[in-house]
Formats: sequence, C-alpha cells, structure tokens
Amino acid sequence: MTTMFMSKKQVRVRFAPSPTGAPHVGNIRTALFAWLFARNQGGAFILRVEDTDQTRKEEGSLEAILESLDWLGLTVDEGVMAKGRRSKVEGLNSNLEIVEKGDKGPYFQSKRLDIYKEHAKILVDQGNAFYCFCSPERLEGVRQEQQAKKEPPRYDGHCLGLSEEESKDKLDAGKKHVIRMKIPEEGETFFEDVIKGKVSFKNSLIDHQVLLKSDGFPTYHLASVVDDNLMEVSHVIRADEWLASTPKHVLLYKYFGWSVPKWVHLPIILGKDKSKLSKRHGAVSVLDYKQDYLPDAMVNYLAFLGWNPKTDQEILSRAELIKQFDLDKINKNNPIFDVEKLNWINAQYIKKMDVKELGDAILPLRLPAEVEGGARYSGRRGHDRIKIVKLIQDRMEKLSDFEELTSFLRKLPDYEALILIPKKMNKKETLEMLKTSLGLALKLEDWEESSLRQTWLDYCEEKDTKRGDLLWPLRVAVTGLERSPDVFGSMDVLGKEESIKRINQAVKSLQ
Repeated sequence: MTTMFMSKKQVRVRFAPSPTGAPHVGNIRTALFAWLFARNQGGAFILRVEDTDQTRKEEGSLEAILESLDWLGLTVDEGVMAKGRRSKVEGLNSNLEIVEKGDKGPYFQSKRLDIYKEHAKILVDQGNAFYCFCSPERLEGVRQEQQAKKEPPRYDGHCLGLSEEESKDKLDAGKKHVIRMKIPEEGETFFEDVIKGKVSFKNSLIDHQVLLKSDGFPTYHLASVVDDNLMEVSHVIRADEWLASTPKHVLLYKYFGWSVPKWVHLPIILGKDKSKLSKRHGAVSVLDYKQDYLPDAMVNYLAFLGWNPKTDQEILSRAELIKQFDLDKINKNNPIFDVEKLNWINAQYIKKMDVKELGDAILPLRLPAEVEGGARYSGRRGHDRIKIVKLIQDRMEKLSDFEELTSFLRKLPDYEALILIPKKMNKKETLEMLKTSLGLALKLEDWEESSLRQTWLDYCEEKDTKRGDLLWPLRVAVTGLERSPDVFGSMDVLGKEESIKRINQAVKSLQ
C-alpha cells in the first residue's frame, strides 16, 4: 500500500549522513544550509542516519557527526540526537546516550528494512521494478564489453524479459537476486531545481538502478526516496554530486504516486587548485577545525561557501544569517575553500569576543603555566588568565595562535642585541634609555598595567623624551621580540621581578 505525502505546509528538511567516517566540510555545509533554511522558515531540521551500508560503517563516526553539529550549534528538532550532559570545553562526552525523537521513526535506516522491502515489492507488483538474477561475473563482463566499445556503463536489461513465471521459479529455487527499477526506453525525465532551474535527462541514458540488494538492504536511491516521503521532507537539500541520480528519484516518486519535494543541489566546495575539496587540502574532519576556530566564525564562513546575502557585509551573526538566508541567494558556481578568509573572519570574532569567554575557549589549549624564573601566574588568580588573553587578543587569528603568541612569557626568546637599538639611535643612547627604564622599574611599587603605563609616559613628557626612544628598547628587552604585544601589559603579567631581570639582561648585552 502506497503512502501519500501528507502535507507541504511546514518546511521540513533533513540532514542524512552515513556513519562511514568523520564529517567533512562539505557534509557540514549541507547541514548548515538545511538548518538555516529550517530556522528561517520556522520549520523542522531532521537528522536521519543512512547506515544501510554496514561494511563501510566506522566506529565513532556517528558520535563525531553529533559532536560537529553540537559544536556549531546546529540543534536537531527531530530524529537522531544526543541526550546527556555536554562539556563546553570538550564537546560531547562518552556518557551521552544517542536517542531518537519524533513520530516518523525509526530514524536509523538499518531499522527500516521491512519498510524498504515492502515498497520494493510494491514496485515489482506494479511492473515498475523487476527481479534481476544476473551474477556479479556476468555484470562485470557486460561492463568490460561496454567499456571496450566506449559506451556508458549501464545494465543491459538481461532480466527485463523474464516472465512472471520464470522469475517465480528462480525465486522459489532460492536463486540470488536483486530488485531493479524499470526505466522508460524513450523520452526524458525532467525536474526543477531551486538553484539550477529546469534539468532534464534522456531516459535512454538512465540505468536500471538496483533498489534492493541481495542481502535485503536497500540502496540509497530507494531508501532516501521512501524515507523523504514518509518523513514528509519538503525540500531535499544535498550536494551537487547527487544531481545525476535525481531523475531516478523523480521516477520513483512518480511510480509511487507521491508529490515530489523541491530539489536543492548545492554547488560542490573546491580547493584552491579548483579540484574537489579533500583531505589533501587540509583538515580531514570538520572537528579538526575545533582547536583553531570559534563556532560562530565557522558558521559565518561556511554560510558564505555558495551563499551570499547580496550585500558587502561579510560578518553576520547567527541571528542575521537566519534572517537573511534564502535559497534563491545560493550561487550556481562552486565556491573555493579559502583558509586565509576563514582566518580573517575568525580574527574578527576573536577581537569582538568577551575576554573571559575567549579565555574559556582557549582553556583546552592550556594556558602557559610558568614564566622563566619560576614566576607562576596562570593558576594563581582568575584575573591573571584574563590579563594574558587580553594581552594578545587583537593579535590572534586562530585559537591555537595563543601558544606561540604567549611563548615569550614562559621563556625569553634568544635575540640579537642589535634589535634593542631603535632607528636613528646608537648603542650608547639605547643603553641610557634601558638604564632609565630599569630605574623606573626599581622605584615603582604599584605594579599594574595602568600604573606602569602612566609612569613611563609621564617620564617622557617631563623629560621631553620621544616615546619610541624609551619604549622600543624596553619592549624588546621584556619580550625579546621586534613585534610583540603591549609592553606594559606584558610587564604586568610577567611581574616586577621577572621584568627587572629581563631589563638587566638587555643592559648587559649592550655593555
């Protein structure tokens, strides 16, 4: 008995990953577009797990998918989801229970085998599908022959001519078989795609697709169509690589007498070399980006991979993305994954972030625990950590930059004494400036950034000394770097003893 599509009043979109590996950028970009569209339309975002290919299933893959969605804040309304406590620092924990929520389940395809068998049988009874008893060896021979003739590989229709009685005899004899869909020999199958417009395929080039394999498991083509209908999916949002399969799906909808959903085939993300994005372009899993990027920045960047608000605005909050997201604004051209642009967007979010929240985001990367000489600061007081983060916040592009940018606090880098000398000054003049700073440091009791800044700037004004002449050698002495964070913030974090030790070392290097 066929099941009619119930209603299209509510937008219902699904993300249907296979647990066959870590979720990559393309997978999650598809999920993001579906999620944004659902939120924009007040609809439902469904997570369905397409786990019928048991041979390719990987342990921990589903957990990685759920962690990726959780990290990016793509909440699931219906389907498979994680139940339990989450850690802000570490994401999903091992004690989470994976559950199903909704009245259209099961949402694991491996639990729906009877549904697929029933629908495959319906197609056979209608005459829109047939039993195929061809052996793998015969099919390989046909493929090689077609290849030799430079013909497109497709099933040659060998079992199409079997009578009902012949098929029954083979089935009764336990002959191994699959179920294939019938394709019209003439004419075209066409459909409207939201992004590409009208798309048509000659039926003579469409293969008699296997729908149900010999082990009783369905192929993607049958399972996705049956599930999308029964789960009342209104828009099928998926990668462009499925475009060539869509005519088969359109025919299946027609055979079952179901209303066809709207098709949205997203342009494929490319690497800078214009080839399909893969692990050789960088991260294998989207979770590989977790140590470097803020979730809101990643969402902002991924949203612009194939979509554009048609304005010059490049930084959009999650709320703005939801409000402005429109399927009609998805580009036809394949977007290029540009890490430099991702870094720039991430830097904008870091600069605007509350310093305490940024510290919490950096915490898993471990704040430096000690300064050379034993001056411990990271675990001493909460505001010490905030001072460290604030010191380098404007210089960060990635969260992992924190380690390198703060390394001078742990240990003074080796540096050439010559970099202590500012332009238009000589060694003797620089030495005098360092001795002046040493004297100011020794006398100062209130060792806080504001007091440090005021002391040195007051001296420059009173003695009519150029700030650069006094502060350049001081900054290099304290940090060991030609380019470094604010010198007074650095001295505040290092503390009086360590700062004086470093200035003394610089003085000796010029004597």
